[in-house]
Amino acid sequence: MGSLEKAIISVRDPDPQKDSELQKIEALFNPEKYSIEKSATWEEKGGRKTLQFVGMSRKSFSIDLFFDTYEQGTDVRLHTNEIVQLMEPTVEYRGKKVPPIAVFSWGGFNFRGIVEKVTQSFSLFLSSGIPVRAVLNVAFKQFSYAEEQARGSPPGDPTKARRIKEGETLSGIAAQEYGDPALWRVIADSNPDITNPRALVAGTLLVIPALVK
Repeated sequence: MGSLEKAIISVRDPDPQKDSELQKIEALFNPEKYSIEKSATWEEKGGRKTLQFVGMSRKSFSIDLFFDTYEQGTDVRLHTNEIVQLMEPTVEYRGKKVPPIAVFSWGGFNFRGIVEKVTQSFSLFLSSGIPVRAVLNVAFKQFSYAEEQARGSPPGDPTKARRIKEGETLSGIAAQEYGDPALWRVIADSNPDITNPRALVAGTLLVIPALVK
């Protein structure tokens, strides 16, 4: 039996030219559930206040992450603070400090965004008062690079997944899925575990994000 796949958060540089992984945070325990929210924007226009469709909002993604270090007797905040710090402007981009990009990945699901809010709940403490159990509700807001917005490609959209077959390439898959091999980057951006787009591993689960028409 294979080892249990752990949920991870890949912390990435916001510069699309680099898109390098700065840190990898592995969940101590896999989540029991997560939520994805997307809404449409409507406005009242005209004398009769007719509702008119304006557009779609960015997706929001929230998840509860459980942390427990009671057996080790260590401060659970050593782990939870890694998540909290993702909201801090710690990365240099275009001459100023900004928060990093966070890609949550688990079971073929990928969501790329910025960490918008973290709610921490501590429920077990050592006699010294050090917390050893916590639940973090982490809220992400969908993030896209400027070039993705220009071509209407939603990032981190878990609408479809497929297994890579022997001999397949990203450009070939993009041609099959989108009818345009030049859109291979859209798939690559949504699969941060692919370090070399030219050397795909057969059997790997690939997330295929939808394109906005």
